[in-house]
Amino acid sequence: MAGILDKKYHDNRKKCVDLIYRLNRRTSEVKKIIEKHFNKSDYFKLNCLDIGTADGLMLSKLKKIFQFNKAIGIDMSEELIKTNKDKNIKLEIGNAENLHFDNNSFDIIVACAVIEHVDNPNKMLSECHRVLKKNGILIITTPNPFHDEVATKIGYFKEENHVETLNQPKLNKMFRSNNFSIVSSKYFMFFPFFKLPLENQIESLIRFIRLGKIMTNQLIVGKK
Repeated sequence: MAGILDKKYHDNRKKCVDLIYRLNRRTSEVKKIIEKHFNKSDYFKLNCLDIGTADGLMLSKLKKIFQFNKAIGIDMSEELIKTNKDKNIKLEIGNAENLHFDNNSFDIIVACAVIEHVDNPNKMLSECHRVLKKNGILIITTPNPFHDEVATKIGYFKEENHVETLNQPKLNKMFRSNNFSIVSSKYFMFFPFFKLPLENQIESLIRFIRLGKIMTNQLIVGKK
């Protein structure tokens, strides 16, 4: 798996405006999806797995909001896992293509900015399907290939080491081939550096006029 990060990434996520923004924006998108698909009265029963959790900052935010029964994050960077100070979540070394969990273990799996790093995305999706409970959801975000290529060429993503950035049609096909029904598939994050005024309204308009492909990120939600 490419793109394993170190403690420097955690330090930057606490002070760099663009990284803080992207963390908060992705967390917001995940929050809205969970609220849409689960009853509030059941939040405390849910088990959530965060693949590519890094320092666990997103998982920690989600745990505080939803009070999950279990909140587990996996990453391949021991350095990043050790930066976690939140005792309400559990972080472990783990591989997205070979999840070390029993079948039907989780209600929610989150994998933000992960699938572009794995060698075998289909194996990752197959494993996610295996460990999800019936009616569980998989939430994936990944860069728009066009923006990813531009950012890489100008050196903005010089440390990312993406194996392959998948476009939306290919992602949708892969989800279906791994027995997921797609409940949401969209582009989001028009400006990836900081929050713009009326951000959500701008993005809704862009999607309405069918220009979503100009946005920088993709979000796919699959249901088992």
